Amino acid sequence: MKAPVDYAELPQGDVLCIDMKSFYASVEAVERGLDPFQVALAVVGNQDQKGSVILAATPPLKEKFNIRTGNRLYEVPKIPDIMLVEPRMSLYMKRSLQVIELLTGYVPRQDMFIYSVDESWLDLDKTKKRYGGAVRMVQKIKEDIFRKFKLSSSAGIGPNMFLAKVAMDIEGKKQGLAVWRYQDIPEKLWPVEVSEVWGIGSRTAEKFKRWKIRTVGDITRRDAGFFSRKLGVVGEEIYRQAWGIDFSLPGGYFDDVRKSIGRGATLYRDYTEPEEIRTVIFNLSEDVGYRARSLGLAGRTVSLSLSYSRSTSRRGFQAQKTLESATNLEHEILEICWELFQKKTRRRNYPVRRISVSLSSLVAKEEIQLNLFQNQEKKIRLAKTRDKIRDKFGPGKLDYGLSRAEGSIRERLNSNIGGHKK
Repeated sequence: MKAPVDYAELPQGDVLCIDMKSFYASVEAVERGLDPFQVALAVVGNQDQKGSVILAATPPLKEKFNIRTGNRLYEVPKIPDIMLVEPRMSLYMKRSLQVIELLTGYVPRQDMFIYSVDESWLDLDKTKKRYGGAVRMVQKIKEDIFRKFKLSSSAGIGPNMFLAKVAMDIEGKKQGLAVWRYQDIPEKLWPVEVSEVWGIGSRTAEKFKRWKIRTVGDITRRDAGFFSRKLGVVGEEIYRQAWGIDFSLPGGYFDDVRKSIGRGATLYRDYTEPEEIRTVIFNLSEDVGYRARSLGLAGRTVSLSLSYSRSTSRRGFQAQKTLESATNLEHEILEICWELFQKKTRRRNYPVRRISVSLSSLVAKEEIQLNLFQNQEKKIRLAKTRDKIRDKFGPGKLDYGLSRAEGSIRERLNSNIGGHKK
């Protein structure tokens, strides 16, 4: 087999992918003065419901009791050795931002890509000499994170984002730090099963299984045209990455990091009344607006996604509208979504079972252009004042009347931030 490119022509620098181990559970353990690697602790969404999902688990819970993220509460043994705690998303977000701030002490913000609350990529090339090379620099970063927050991390170093990520996932999570180069691809990347590789979802992995493709190496034994025909541009990207080819580098602290801010909910029953649906859309718009303002962001594109009940043959729809100026105000998000809803449904009352609202085409607060003719500045100040009250006294304070109207899911969302209980 011959690589489709000359590796000498590809990026040869050092990219770091770093991930906090068992982040939510570890933060909870540390906050209680406990060692995450000694205590069996589970973060549970709702301890009153036996079917509640385990949102996070410390390593001992996984190793001793085989309980991990995704298990259900009824699967957890009822013994004193296991600690169950309520999730606190506001605490996890705070710690995440503190870790990100620490990382900015090592590389410029423009050389970072924040992938999630507990995982980031860093381009080390501009500053690694200062620390005696990439490996020593990463060791220093890991030590610094542990010293300040008592959080352990896994790391992978590679010449591009893809190899850094898979190095961290496959080897770094076991050893703490892994370094993969192009020459390591046949030995380290090709034996990996496709279902374990970042970027290959479960559906794609099932297709590969039908095509007799089990490992990454199996991908390289087919020609690029096969994947292009079967999967289009996604297939082409998977084929390139199987050879370790990836031209992307970390960058875009705001512009690329968060493509969108969204919130969705599956309803406990079918919703057919338009006013009830409007109430849920507002509930979701409130959360999206709040999260955008807390991040200092606003968006120009508002999207509404709606799924119908299985009782109808119709599947639902996804629609969006791009505005002239960015917004992060819930009432404006609601009005755009409602306009999209009416346009798509033409006032026909199909049974709705899931609704999602999102804000994209994001800009930082310095770039937000205020529409003074609509008294936008006053509205933003009022929204931020309400956010401060919410942060101090809880999300249930100062609710709008529409938040509590018939069909509201406000109580559910108040007890769950980002899909988890606060």
